[in-house]
Amino acid sequence: MKAAVLHGAKEIRTQTVDDPVCAPHGVIIKVNSCGICGSDLHWYKFDGHEGTIFGHELSGDIVEVGKDVRGVEIGTRCTAVGFSPCNECFWCRQGKAHRCQAMELLGYQLPGAMAEYVHIPFAAPGRTVFPIPGEMSYEDAASVEPFSISYFSVNRGQPKPDEVVAVIGLGVIGLYAVQILKAMGVKKVIAAGRRPSRLEAARLSGADVIIDAATQSTVEAVMEATGLMGVNTVVECAGNQAAFDQAVEMARGGGKILLVGVYEDPLTWQPLPVIGKNLTLIGCLGGNFPAVIDLFKAGKVKTEGMISHRFGLDEAAQAFRTQLEDPAAVKVMIKP
Repeated sequence: MKAAVLHGAKEIRTQTVDDPVCAPHGVIIKVNSCGICGSDLHWYKFDGHEGTIFGHELSGDIVEVGKDVRGVEIGTRCTAVGFSPCNECFWCRQGKAHRCQAMELLGYQLPGAMAEYVHIPFAAPGRTVFPIPGEMSYEDAASVEPFSISYFSVNRGQPKPDEVVAVIGLGVIGLYAVQILKAMGVKKVIAAGRRPSRLEAARLSGADVIIDAATQSTVEAVMEATGLMGVNTVVECAGNQAAFDQAVEMARGGGKILLVGVYEDPLTWQPLPVIGKNLTLIGCLGGNFPAVIDLFKAGKVKTEGMISHRFGLDEAAQAFRTQLEDPAAVKVMIKP
């Protein structure tokens, strides 16, 4: 089959690789759509990950089912999450394999969905394989995974409808966080980002106040929008020093900062403002596929205006360059 394979920093080649072999507890999916994730770019930019086949935001049709799989049929339209726990560490022995200390993940340690076919090594309906309703498009289904990250993260903060929430960083996770917050009934959502394409996507996502961080002081604009009170919760999706500092400054007393962005570099910070304002820092990593599928079915979230570019598998190298470098890019989708 064809797959997009990483050969070094910023070097993707579409080439022929071995077809996946279905494990007894696995399924093989013929891939229809696969999104490029910001986490993929963190690997793509550096050497050391040669041989990686990216792709964990996926949808397609099941074409092969392992002999020990129950409740999954050939022909099912689905999205999926792929992982392989070690079954030996403390968490695996406690029956909490999702916390495995040596987890192999689809699209990183395991071959991902930027290929014609992808193998899900442990297939369980409602846990790792999620059938999609007939009215749901493949692109929406491939967007369930990033939406689920935003859903999980926002829910870690337990925002109330009458609170004010700021989202810093308008990559897809930040944009989808805006949509989740509005779907939850939060009346005032402030979105801060830099690229015009992302600011427009924030508007389409329902943000009530949009801040162009390239031309405005984010903290000053937030304070102006909140009558100098600051926000109840900051969803920090940028993952850098400046955004973290801004989050601490704009959070009001007793507020929460949800750490969602992937930090490439260590932070340097002064804890006193966090202590003085009794802020709560909350790490966020998880997902909830069924909840997001329900939101799509109810029409409360959408991908219209979010997917900016589409490429074939043979154009994977261009797709990655576009996602990384093109100011107009929001979400880039590969269509094997």
